[in-house]
Amino acid sequence: MKVLVDLHIHSKYARGCSPKMDIAHMAASAKVKGLQLVGTGDATHPKYFEEIKKETEEGNNSGGFLLRDSIFFVPTVEVNNIFELPAGKKRRVHTLVVLPSLDIAKRFSDLIAPFSKLGTDGRPWVRMSLEKMTEEALALNPKILIIPAHIWTPWFGCFGAKGGFSSLNEAFGSQAKNIHAIETGLSSDPPMNWRCSWLDNVRILSFSDAHSPDNLAREASEFEMQEMTYDCLWRAIAAPDERNHLVRTLEFFPQEGKYFADGHRECGLRLTAAKTKALGGRCPKCGKKITRGVLGRIDLLADRAEGVKPAKAAPFTHLVPLRTLIGMALGQGAKTQKVERAYDALIAAFENEIAVLEAKPQKIQEKLAGKIEAEILKKISNAVSLMQQEKLDLRPGYDGQYGEVGLPAE
Repeated sequence: MKVLVDLHIHSKYARGCSPKMDIAHMAASAKVKGLQLVGTGDATHPKYFEEIKKETEEGNNSGGFLLRDSIFFVPTVEVNNIFELPAGKKRRVHTLVVLPSLDIAKRFSDLIAPFSKLGTDGRPWVRMSLEKMTEEALALNPKILIIPAHIWTPWFGCFGAKGGFSSLNEAFGSQAKNIHAIETGLSSDPPMNWRCSWLDNVRILSFSDAHSPDNLAREASEFEMQEMTYDCLWRAIAAPDERNHLVRTLEFFPQEGKYFADGHRECGLRLTAAKTKALGGRCPKCGKKITRGVLGRIDLLADRAEGVKPAKAAPFTHLVPLRTLIGMALGQGAKTQKVERAYDALIAAFENEIAVLEAKPQKIQEKLAGKIEAEILKKISNAVSLMQQEKLDLRPGYDGQYGEVGLPAE
C-alpha cells in the first residue's frame, strides 16, 4: 500500500506554533491534506505527552502506531543538539527523532532529561553531540530513526553555512552508518541533494516542518509499505526492499524556501553565491555578514555537476499549497473568503488537497462545472496546469525571507 507521510511537525508547546497544533486539529487537517501517517511532534514535552496518550488509541490493531479519527500517528520530536567539539567550536543542529511507541518515547525522554530542560519548549535543547545521542538512542531501541532535519538551513542544519558540517561522517562520527535518511528542508529539493554523491546511500526525504495545521503536507514523503506498521515504516527508510521503500517525495519549489539564495534581509539584498564571493561575504550597504543560502552552500560541498541523477534516486513532484495557488489564480490573499469558498468546493469534489493539485486540469473543470463560477474555475484549472508544467514565476527566498511564487505575466 502507498502511504503519504509527514513526520516533521511541531505542537502548540513549541515556540512560534499555532495553538491549534494538537492531535485533534492535526488529524482533521491531515485528512483534508491527503496524509495517512503523521508525526506527533514534541513527544518529549511532558504535558503534550499526556495529551497524546489521552487523544489517541494505542492497540494491537494499529501496528505500533497511534490512531485518531482514521489518521495514524507516530511519536516524533525535533531535538536541538547543542554541543562543543574538541577544537572548541560550538554546534547547534536540529535532528528529527522518530520513536516506535509511546513507551520508547518516554524512555527516550528519560535518556535526554539530564541534558535538557524538558517542558520549557516543545523542541528540547539537548546538550549531547549527534554521535552520543544517536549511540545511546539506538542502544535504547535499534529501530529509533535519527534523521538530520532541514540539512542545509544556515542555522541548525547539519550541513548549514553557519556552523554545519561537511559530511555525515564528520557530523555523526562512528554513528554515521546508522543514519539512513536526511530531510531536504523547504529550501532544497532532491536534484540539489543529488549533487552530493556522499548522500547516495541515504534516503532523501521531505516533510513539512509544520507550525500550523494548514502547513501539514506542504512537503511529504510517500512510501510503499507492506502493512501499516512501524516495522514497515522503519524498513522503508532504513532497509528498503520490494515491499517497503520510498516511492517519491512532494516538494516545495525550493526557491520558495526562506534560505534558498544568499542575502541580507535587513538591507533587502538578494544575491547569487558568486556575487557574495565578489563582495567578500559582506553586505555592501551596511557591512554586516551576508547569510549564505542553501544553493551556495551546496555549491561548496557538491562533487557533481547539476543534472546528474543517481541510479536509485526516487521521483519527486513540486507542488504549491492549494490555498496559495487559488489565491494566485484569483489575485486574492490565500486567507480571503473568495479563496476559502473555492478551496472548500475543490476539497468536496476531490476529497483532499493533494488529489486536487495532481488532478488533470480538464478533470477539475468537469468535476466543478456548475459548482464554481465558470471564469473562476477556468483561472484555477489554468493555475494548476502551469504549476504542473513548472511554468511559475519564482523569486527566491533569502536570509529568513520566504520566496515569492506567482503566475507568469502572460
